[in-house]
Amino acid sequence: MSAAISSRKIYCFDTSAFVTLSRTDENIIQIPGALWELLEKMMQNGEVISHKLVFEEISSNSKKPDFITKWVMDKERFFINRTQTQLDSIPKIVSNFPGLIDPLREHEQADIWLIALAVERAQDNPLFGGNTAIVVSQENPNSSKKIPAACNFLGIKHMSLREFFDEIGLGVELIKR
Repeated sequence: MSAAISSRKIYCFDTSAFVTLSRTDENIIQIPGALWELLEKMMQNGEVISHKLVFEEISSNSKKPDFITKWVMDKERFFINRTQTQLDSIPKIVSNFPGLIDPLREHEQADIWLIALAVERAQDNPLFGGNTAIVVSQENPNSSKKIPAACNFLGIKHMSLREFFDEIGLGVELIKR
């Protein structure tokens, strides 16, 4: 009897996904407390990850912390540091998508590193079916210069929060105030 080898899904969250989750505008999803608990559990299980630079982008607002800044502060351990494997992916990403970096910004930007993290995670565990790394962001999927285009080019799946919710079976509805 042989066991089926299946791929493990790992969702790599961009800053835009976390920020959108925390908004309470009337046109944005309002998230019930149970969903925040589910996201934390998925982080503990390694199903939802992000890059340390995403953590830094979110937590840099610590002088006047908003909801998402407060929420991530005790979750830094779920945000992955740079690795040599990620660094090896950077030249290919930047040469094909130079618009992912704004040279005028003072701080290092997370987008290329998040994509490199997804590439790295997709390569992990090849003997056991590998992983399916999925980048979750709220960036325009039709832009030729943003995260979705780079993911497509590199063979990494990209999805919006709505698609993420549908995929994990939540079907979260837009709730207006």
